[in-house]
Amino acid sequence: MKALLVCTHGSSAKELVNSAEMICGKQENQTSVAFTMGESPDKLEQELKKKISTLDLSDGILCLTDLKGGTPFNTLVRLTQSIPQLHILTGVSIPMLLEFFIQREQYKMPDLIESTIKAAHDGIYQYVFTENTTDNEEF
Repeated sequence: MKALLVCTHGSSAKELVNSAEMICGKQENQTSVAFTMGESPDKLEQELKKKISTLDLSDGILCLTDLKGGTPFNTLVRLTQSIPQLHILTGVSIPMLLEFFIQREQYKMPDLIESTIKAAHDGIYQYVFTENTTDNEEF
């Protein structure tokens, strides 16, 4: 089973995973790491290594972060040198997590990454009220 690690600035990583699990059920082979204010990048790296060591990486690991260029992202990029099965996507969202959790057994990692990115794009929607909108319309 493909592994998942979510790492963000602050505690949003854990809460995003909790929210996704409310929708699709408790998930295995996943973890989250919070990068807290005042924490050093070295400490974050040690925490990431510790958490990654608890996961089964035989089918690869997808790491979702909040921000390209941020400390969680940069630290994970450095870890790809020693953990070649590690893949990184930024812009973590609940639609991405749901896609990963629901499809991780059906797709190989490259296809799973592609479908996770598509879910992120499809998860962005602007509702615009119009006078012709009825309460019964489905979105």
